[in-house]
Amino acid sequence: MEETPLEKIFETAMALTPEDRRRLLELLILSSPAIEPRKTLEQMAIEQGKRPLDFAEMRELGAFFPEDESIDELVRTVREFRRDRSTRSLG
Repeated sequence: MEETPLEKIFETAMALTPEDRRRLLELLILSSPAIEPRKTLEQMAIEQGKRPLDFAEMRELGAFFPEDESIDELVRTVREFRRDRSTRSLG
């Protein structure tokens, strides 16, 4: 069975170095309007309205629990809150 031109191109592309393959892929993506380039993690975070962590803000969020309590006590308290149905509304 005779190779098609695309099979020959693929075979040639697979013989390229990894760096040349990456560059070929970039060129293909840039030349094709149907293929969108991959977004960076930073771009996706911005689109989703995410921002870098603010540790001072995170400490404030955790201020509801006394610092002298152990993590075990925190876990027990959270479990109690989850079991306490009096504060839940099913409506």
